[in-house]
Amino acid sequence: MKIVGIVCTPRIRGNSEILVKQVLDGATKAGAESEIIFIRDKKIQFCEGCLDCMKTGKCYLTDDMEEIGEKLVASDGIVIGVPTYWTIGGMGVTFLDRLLPYTASGKFANKLAAGIVVGARVAADTAAGVLRRLFIYSHMRPIECVAHYATATGDILKNDYAMKSAWEIGRLMVLFKENNNKYPDEYTYPFSNYIRKKYDIHAY
Repeated sequence: MKIVGIVCTPRIRGNSEILVKQVLDGATKAGAESEIIFIRDKKIQFCEGCLDCMKTGKCYLTDDMEEIGEKLVASDGIVIGVPTYWTIGGMGVTFLDRLLPYTASGKFANKLAAGIVVGARVAADTAAGVLRRLFIYSHMRPIECVAHYATATGDILKNDYAMKSAWEIGRLMVLFKENNNKYPDEYTYPFSNYIRKKYDIHAY
């Protein structure tokens, strides 16, 4: 099983990056292979809204998005981490817009998906909703899509709930796949309840 993590923050060792790495660590500890991709290191042009990809299944722009897309298509699961400012940071928006050829052509169907959003409360829950809609539109299998709150670089490390829940999301992605795409019994009640019960910690 291969899970690819996408980090859409310009900050090196930013909060969303930290949590995506936590998800991947949980997944690898459960037996998965993983790879992390930093969008800040890639050259990705803005979507032009021509909608040709709706017919061809491919974007006519030539840049690093083609290589990223191939890795995502070859994976079993995808984790997307975004920061929020007023809304999803611009780097994340550019990446998400360029996923249209893959979602519209059904290339992501039935892949496992997890979303990680970190912000200073403003728009964090709304941004998580955007990722959920992406997953549903793509006919993916959303495992979890969570929003956590932090501001300065590295602040999320102080949030034990966020760190533990991210690690468990990675583990859950693997167990879900191994359990014939069903939640194992230990995860059948709300995820937040599971984290509280297992670690005796609360989100707030």
